[in-house]
Amino acid sequence: MKRLTTTLAGCLAFVALHAQPASESAPDPAAVRKQLRNREIGLRYGVQVGVGAGAPGQAMQYAAVDFAAYNYRNIGLRTGLNLFTTPLHDGQYASIPLQFSWRSGVRRMPTSSLDGSYYNGTWYPDRELADPSVGRILFETFVPEVPSVFELHAGLTPGLLFGPFRSPDEGLYDIHRRFVCTADLGGRLQLPIGRVRLFIDFTYHYYLTRNFAETPPHPDRDLDPPHRSFVGVSGGLALMF
Repeated sequence: MKRLTTTLAGCLAFVALHAQPASESAPDPAAVRKQLRNREIGLRYGVQVGVGAGAPGQAMQYAAVDFAAYNYRNIGLRTGLNLFTTPLHDGQYASIPLQFSWRSGVRRMPTSSLDGSYYNGTWYPDRELADPSVGRILFETFVPEVPSVFELHAGLTPGLLFGPFRSPDEGLYDIHRRFVCTADLGGRLQLPIGRVRLFIDFTYHYYLTRNFAETPPHPDRDLDPPHRSFVGVSGGLALMF
């Protein structure tokens, strides 16, 4: 009997020493990954403006639908559809971006709970968070996510020019080639509000294809040679899911 009692006491001591309280154990990473919102769909409106010597004074306005998907390390692909309403020729212009993208994690204030908290993907099993200060409560209530999310993207954007080859407007170019392709490099600043993200995007576009006639056949036109370097500025909102 004494030996049995000693054995049971030893087992209880081992369990007490090696057992970890439930409040200090991190959730299963696989379950956390399933809860992340790694896809987004959004709408934006913007302009492309020529930069450098001989840049056209006219800005190309466009509207776009965006779609992006990311993995757990915030590396993903971005695509969508751009529709230009005021291109440099007499017609329309549509393109599809094909870009690699990387985004930073959301800088989030630690959430107070009995089970600890996640902060930028790191688990903090801090019992003191269960008794937050008034300042922490106010911060979590009114500023749940600090607007420090940014994104870098790069890739190609193929497209097509629609409309007549010859433009009757003396302020527009004649089409030389309908297929368009640009090399792109840019960044995006985002303000997360729950599942919605407000953003502003800055992207440099270099037109790899020669799409407009170098010398207009109309002698009354006063047009510089077609430009290839443009900077796009756009803004909009996206839904994460």
